[in-house]
Amino acid sequence: MGKVFQKITGSKITLIFLPVIFFIIYSFKLNLVPVHLNQDELEFSLNAYSISKTLVDRNGIYLPFYFWHLDNFWATPIVTYFAALFLKFLPLSEGNIRIPSVVIGIASVVLVMIITHLIFKKRYLVIFSGFLFATSPALFINSRLLLDNIYPIFFTLLWILFLKLFLDKKNIFLAFLSGLALGIGFHSYHAAKILMPLYFIFTAIFFFKKFRKKILAFGLAFLIPVLIFIPWLKIHPDTLINQIGYISSIDKTISTNKGLYSFLTVEKAKSFIISYFSYFDPKILFISGDKTLIHSTEKFGVFLFPIAILILIGVIYAIYEKENKFSRLFIFGLLVYPVPPSLINDPERTSRSLGVIVFATFLSMYATKYLSDSKDMILRTILIFIYVFIPLLFIIFLKDYYFDYPKRSYQVFNNNIGGASESVLRSTKIREVSTIYLDKNIYFVTRYFDFYKIKNGEISIPQKVRVFDPNKESFVNFPEKSIVLVRSNYFSDRSDKYGEFEKIEVIKEPDGKETFHIFYRD
Repeated sequence: MGKVFQKITGSKITLIFLPVIFFIIYSFKLNLVPVHLNQDELEFSLNAYSISKTLVDRNGIYLPFYFWHLDNFWATPIVTYFAALFLKFLPLSEGNIRIPSVVIGIASVVLVMIITHLIFKKRYLVIFSGFLFATSPALFINSRLLLDNIYPIFFTLLWILFLKLFLDKKNIFLAFLSGLALGIGFHSYHAAKILMPLYFIFTAIFFFKKFRKKILAFGLAFLIPVLIFIPWLKIHPDTLINQIGYISSIDKTISTNKGLYSFLTVEKAKSFIISYFSYFDPKILFISGDKTLIHSTEKFGVFLFPIAILILIGVIYAIYEKENKFSRLFIFGLLVYPVPPSLINDPERTSRSLGVIVFATFLSMYATKYLSDSKDMILRTILIFIYVFIPLLFIIFLKDYYFDYPKRSYQVFNNNIGGASESVLRSTKIREVSTIYLDKNIYFVTRYFDFYKIKNGEISIPQKVRVFDPNKESFVNFPEKSIVLVRSNYFSDRSDKYGEFEKIEVIKEPDGKETFHIFYRD
């Protein structure tokens, strides 16, 4: 059976074109789906744009280690600096700011294929690993968002790659690079501050028993990126402390007064256990996925459901195969993936720990090899069924994602504030406008307006921009030549006139719902 698969996937051209094909699929209609920018994408992009042009963030800090995010917490830096590299050469737009995430997603596909080659030395498994990994709905969705939760995948794969190379060649520099990948990954996402140390401890204990001298290189490399964080913490001690406040908004068992002591209670232990085991619910993994429409279509799981068979077989293989100790690493990764979101009692948020895709893919490869080498016709038939059915399901997923998902998800992406902002900016070119009034109850309206000013080449506009609260201040008395952007639900009727103001545009969503109105007084 393995020889059959080898013939089907034997061409070296396939190895090259698989990532290229998926790059095209992953980057298709980036400016249109997801349908709008969410607030995190917005903030990451504005800081990245500022860094690309001035090396200073939006708060005036020169090359900050972390970025103050949405006036709420310090965000990890790698996503912003990586996006800044692209915005150095590309104009600011919805599609362009998401390209870095696509690149990270596809680079991760390539790393999976390389690691598979090192482990199995079978070309057909290399192709299948890249294919299974790339067709994960969770990877696809999160690789099309300018968010930092995708980055731990890349650094996790670098850790595995260099660890495998070290075990094969016993080169101390490879041990150093493996530890360095974990250390840098520590700053890739907040959940990585838990996962990367766990990976480090497991690796040190399980793989470095015979390499006592080389474990020093591995440990030093891990500590370097962590230790250089200390000078920043001395200046900005709230970088970690304010995370407690952010977490407490998610998990009510966490007290901002008690800080870390909040995690050492019986109530917290119970909530952790319940949340932890919920992450192995087949419904989450194979049917519905993450509970928010930002990270899931709610029609498909983290994985396409036929992979459940491969993961189960792969786990059993890894447990009982005594000679292949490297496979135990993937069991460990699968077991610890729910730890970060479970610590904050945030069930069904697989987007907070996407490394599960990595470990499940490699376990699936062990299963694929076992089934393809089997002489049992039933087992080989099951394998064929899985690899025929997965592309069909992925096509169905893509159809839903590109056509129906925008209609379901626009609300979690804060409605069409971008379209409303661009409409206001267009109006200033065809009308005499002295002042622009923005409804302060529109979510992060000034940040959205700043983004679309830059996108449309209107970084500095002659009109005054003022934020007002329509619940406290009626705009009926605003002066002539004023343009007003307000939420549609501010009005109880659909009148085209409001005092001397005339409604000049209605902003609608993909399903036709009106969300914003624009008024102008001549």
